[in-house]
Amino acid sequence: MKIASASARTNCGDYHATLSQIALRAHQTILPKFDHPALTEALNNRELLSFTSTPEGVAFPHAIHDEINPSASGIVIMTLFQPILWGSNQVQIVVGLFGSTSEPWRHVRSLARIARVCSQANIRQELIACGDDLSLLNLFDKECNNNA
Repeated sequence: MKIASASARTNCGDYHATLSQIALRAHQTILPKFDHPALTEALNNRELLSFTSTPEGVAFPHAIHDEINPSASGIVIMTLFQPILWGSNQVQIVVGLFGSTSEPWRHVRSLARIARVCSQANIRQELIACGDDLSLLNLFDKECNNNA
């Protein structure tokens, strides 16, 4: 599982701003051929179907697209300085996933693994406590890939 980018303690006013930040990080790190507005739209279109937030304070916005190469699939994690309302839940951890329609099973498997990791209260607390991007990226990578 390729965890491409992390942003610790980001200030975002609402879920729309957070989707935009997730899309920007994805564009900068794993999907440079996709422009930021197109990635934001893809995430937003998925959220319009149903919100991806959980009562535990985690949101999992995700998008799969024909033009995403399976090798370019990846994940962006962000923690928020203050929780925001996402659907009916207060969220402080946001994990954006980007995958290929040619390998939807890979996308679903990644989403399931990340959901298992984020279901653990102690890990959520550690993620929120990370004070910088590198610490957040390293912790999330360790939890998702070494404890699979």
